Amino acid sequence: MRVAHLADLHIGSALRGLADYPGAPAVDPYEAPYEALRAAVHRIVGGGYHGVLVAGDVFDRRHADARALAACQDALGAFHEAGLRTVVVSGNHDAETPLPPKLQLPPSVRWLGADAPESVLWPDLGVTVHGQSVAEPDERRDLAAGYPGRVPGTVNIGLLHTSLHGAWSRRICAPTDPRTLARAGYDYWALGHVHHRLVPGAGAFAVYPGNTHARGPGEPGGRGFTELLIEGSGPGGDGRRIGIRQVDTAPVRYETLHLPRQASAEAELRDRFAAVAEPPGGGAVIWTLSSATPPGLLRTARALAGPAAMVCPAQAVASGSRGGS
Repeated sequence: MRVAHLADLHIGSALRGLADYPGAPAVDPYEAPYEALRAAVHRIVGGGYHGVLVAGDVFDRRHADARALAACQDALGAFHEAGLRTVVVSGNHDAETPLPPKLQLPPSVRWLGADAPESVLWPDLGVTVHGQSVAEPDERRDLAAGYPGRVPGTVNIGLLHTSLHGAWSRRICAPTDPRTLARAGYDYWALGHVHHRLVPGAGAFAVYPGNTHARGPGEPGGRGFTELLIEGSGPGGDGRRIGIRQVDTAPVRYETLHLPRQASAEAELRDRFAAVAEPPGGGAVIWTLSSATPPGLLRTARALAGPAAMVCPAQAVASGSRGGS
């Protein structure tokens, strides 16, 4: 059984830190995020998945418009038409927008409320999903502390938008402790809010899948979703094994060029460019020079970069460097 775990879609949020120069690939900062969403949906719909979990920040507070609403409606509709069960919780960005109540949810989609935890049973799959939406932009309640106990004989999954202890986030949201997650006894915690792929550990099997598209140079690496693979025999959850795999789907990828030694810079550039493949679907890699890289290497880097690579000067402030917002 395969379940797709997504978070921090921030539908409509524009890319930052791009450069325009002769030979640079054409990247539309407003269209690329929608391409990333469509690519993730396409991969899930055609990938043999059984369910979808969305751990909040579906929308972006700065881009709460009709196009974002339509894109979300289309994605949820595509999951329904493919026979996928979907459970969604709101994040702090969703709490700041008027869009979630305007959605017409398909029958197979549950967007959980914020008043109390809810549990959704997928009986034919032997899975129970427990979740609660964030109610306020500055949610300070420990939502995880109120989640119900595990349902025996099923795989128990907690769905939560949280900053945990705040170490990886610029903004506190539904703070909790990994030990609180462990005490629930769930088989997996599907988390959202932190934009980097993380497995926090400390007793609970909890995962941040990262966001579906990077928003700037402070969010490097592949972006997409986490595949949750549940293996084992029997209808119950006891004895089943759970594994994860990161799936890259975003057509635009950010990476950093850190080349402090000018003498060996050209060889290092060739190695770095060769080590990072083009994103899925023939997208672009956005390379940003680190502040320690001599500015004179910008021209050299652009000359050596391939047609699908954009090389940008060092940024004064690395946007989104601490993940969740």
